Amino acid sequence: MKLLKTIILIIFITLSISANAQKINVRIYSDKQIKEASFVSSFGRYKIKIGEKEISIHKADIVKLRNKADKVEVLINDSLIGSYKNICFNSQGLMNFFLISPKENGIPERRYDDNLIVSVENNHLKLINNIEIESYIAGVVQAETWGATKNVDFFKLQAICVRNYLFMNMNKHKKDNYHMCDGVHCQAYKGRANQVEVIQGAYNSKGEVIIDSAGNLIETLFHANSGGETVNSEDVWSKPFSHLVSKKDTFSVGMKAYEWEKYIRLRDWRNYFKSKGLDIKDDSIKNELINFSQKNGRKKEMLGVPLVQIRKDFSLRSTFFDCQLWGSEVRLNGRGYGHGVGMSQEGAINMCDQGYEYWQVIEFYYSGAKIKRLEIDKILNKTNQLIINEN
Repeated sequence: MKLLKTIILIIFITLSISANAQKINVRIYSDKQIKEASFVSSFGRYKIKIGEKEISIHKADIVKLRNKADKVEVLINDSLIGSYKNICFNSQGLMNFFLISPKENGIPERRYDDNLIVSVENNHLKLINNIEIESYIAGVVQAETWGATKNVDFFKLQAICVRNYLFMNMNKHKKDNYHMCDGVHCQAYKGRANQVEVIQGAYNSKGEVIIDSAGNLIETLFHANSGGETVNSEDVWSKPFSHLVSKKDTFSVGMKAYEWEKYIRLRDWRNYFKSKGLDIKDDSIKNELINFSQKNGRKKEMLGVPLVQIRKDFSLRSTFFDCQLWGSEVRLNGRGYGHGVGMSQEGAINMCDQGYEYWQVIEFYYSGAKIKRLEIDKILNKTNQLIINEN
């Protein structure tokens, strides 16, 4: 009975999202090289559109797609249909999703909502998921945060952050003739959302974005755990934002990713700073190398070397660490996970679990920000700028 209620709720939410929804184009498997894949309709009905011609796809049909001399070779149940510059799998009705199975070893099969556009680029299949905005947002939320919690309010606020990023970066792949890719260059997107809490959270936040006091969309940066104190944006990327300022964050303390440690050979540690032009024989420098501390607050540099660079060079979880001598090694006692700017996901989960409203979480992590609901059909114009009505 519980499973049936879950299925009914997912269908209801999905159909509600689908009504009069705007679609975007997202390149999927953007970091993979795929020469052959198969398409199967998992739910609903599809037609293949090739120029003015349409072919109905039945649920039992397997459509094979191959790169053939810079064209897409199409076979239905092993019967050759032809080779074309591009083809479109168009959904029929309100709720449809499909399965894509690449034939290359190690590339996972995935399910996606709505439509698929296939062409060839650089001798490989170019796959574009033409998908409704809210379904895409739910897919990103699930890819980035599922498993961290089942709190619907957290998924709601995470969906708003994802929506902000999408609307601020709609032109990111304009030269490539699609809106977003599915990798970290844009936002992680690994297929359709199928967890009811994620779908419900995304649906409950439909049309909501985060704006500053002037009514402008803000950069909704987030990370796994702040370590107890967030970071000014300019300390990481040299660009200040009034809503991305450092603040104490007790909600992240004690959470799963709050603490970490790493051991580095003392010789390697010293040589690293020597390579940065420091005199490691100087007593004050030698002392700082094994006694560096951020117990009184986060810092930007260690001995003049940016902490963000040290984090990158030693693959550290964060820039928030102290040092101490540990035999022939230096032990880094660290806090937090990620760049530390904006919202701590674990802190946000903790706030939601404690009963804070989703808007309170957003206002805590993004100084001076507020929630605004807008109509999606007011979003896109020729430059993909947002029009926010003060209704």
